[in-house]
Amino acid sequence: MSTKHLPGMTVNFGNPCMIRPSMILSDIKAVKERKVVLLATATITNDNLFSNGLFQNVFVLYKMFEAMGYAPILVVNDKPTDLEKIPAMIHVCRFMNTEEILKRPIPVIALIEIGMSIDPLLREFVKMCGGKLVKVYLGNILNIDIETPMFYPTMHFTHHVIEKIDKIWVSPHYGQHAEYAAYLNHVIPPKNLEDMIAPYVWDPAVFTRDGGEVLRWRPRMKEEEDVILIMEPNISFQKASLVPLLIVERWYRAGGRRWKGKVIVFNGPRMKDTPHFSKSIEPTLDLFMDGRIEYVERTSIVDALKKWPTALFVAHQYNNEYNYMALEHFWGGFPLVHNCGTWGDFGYYYKGNNIAAGAKQLEEAHTSHAEKLEAYRAHAQVLAWRHSPYNPENHRRWNELLLKRD
Repeated sequence: MSTKHLPGMTVNFGNPCMIRPSMILSDIKAVKERKVVLLATATITNDNLFSNGLFQNVFVLYKMFEAMGYAPILVVNDKPTDLEKIPAMIHVCRFMNTEEILKRPIPVIALIEIGMSIDPLLREFVKMCGGKLVKVYLGNILNIDIETPMFYPTMHFTHHVIEKIDKIWVSPHYGQHAEYAAYLNHVIPPKNLEDMIAPYVWDPAVFTRDGGEVLRWRPRMKEEEDVILIMEPNISFQKASLVPLLIVERWYRAGGRRWKGKVIVFNGPRMKDTPHFSKSIEPTLDLFMDGRIEYVERTSIVDALKKWPTALFVAHQYNNEYNYMALEHFWGGFPLVHNCGTWGDFGYYYKGNNIAAGAKQLEEAHTSHAEKLEAYRAHAQVLAWRHSPYNPENHRRWNELLLKRD
C-alpha cells in the first residue's frame, strides 16, 4: 500500500495555475559550457538608458537569454571605462568588443543585431563558428524609411547594412513590416510571415533600477495641482500629442470648462514652434484660451513621474502599439488613457482616434482611479507576465527561433 494513502497523509491537489519553468536548474550548464548569444549594442549609460527604447530592449533580452540557460554577451565598439556612468544593473553583464571575439573562438549560436549593424568581419567570423546572423527590427522601419527622406532630406544614419544576414525577426506589433524588412535585407521571407515574429519582452528592472527605485502613483491631495501629462515624443506622426490634446479638450468642454488643472505637453516646443499648429490649431482650443496648457522640453519618464506622482496620462499611437512607456505607467499604477488595441483590457482604453471615447475614459480615470487602484495593479502584473523575459511561453518561442535550421 502506498504511504500517500495512509490516514493523515497530505494530498496536494495542486493550484489552479501550475506554471513550470522552461528548464530546471540542474539542466543549466556552467557559464563556460553554455552556448553564446551575442547582442550587438552601443554602450548603455545612465544618459541614454531612457532616450531610446532599444537600449532597454537589449538589456531585457540579455536577462531573458541568461534565464534560458544561454551565455549572452553584449558586443560593443568600446567597453565602458567609467562604471559611474553605467547603470548599476548593467555592471553584471558580460561585454566584449569585436577584437576580443575575433581573438577567441566561442560557441556562438547567434549574433543578434537590434537597432544597429555590426562589423562585417564579425559577421563573417560568427558564420565560420556555425552561428546564425539575425537582425531584429523593434522599430517602425517602414514608416521611418518613408518619413526620413521626405521630412529630413539632409539626414543620414546607417539603418540597414544588408550583408550576410540569415534571418530577419520582427516584434509582433511590427508584423506588417516583416516582408519589407526581409526583402530589404536580401532575405527570402517564409511562406508564413508569423515565422518571423519574435515575442515582445519587457521587465520593470530598468524602470525600477532593478528594484532600487519605487515609483508609485498616489491620489492627489486637495491642495495639490491637478495635472494631466501628455508625453508623446512629437518627432513622428506615430506618437504625437495632437489626439491626446483633443481628448483633453473634449473632456474639458464637456465639464463646462470648470476644471482648474493643467495639461503639460512634453517636447511641446516642437509643436508650439510650428506655425501650422500655433496659428491654425492651438487658437481653437478652449484649453489654450483659458491658459490650461504648458509646453515643456522632453524628459525621461522617471523624472516626470517623480515630479508629478499624482498625474494622469493621455497617450496616442498610430501603427506603434507596444510601448515600454505604457508598461511603465501600468506598473507604477499611473492612470493611462491609451489606444493600444492589443492591450485593450488594461488601463483606460479607447479605440483608434475616437476622441469622444477617449474623453469618456479620461473622465473615468479622473474620477475613479483611486478606488480601482488595486485592480489596476493586478492587471499590470498580468500584462507584465505576458511579456516577461521569464515567461516559459516566451522562452519556448525564442528557442524555436534560435534553434530552427532551414
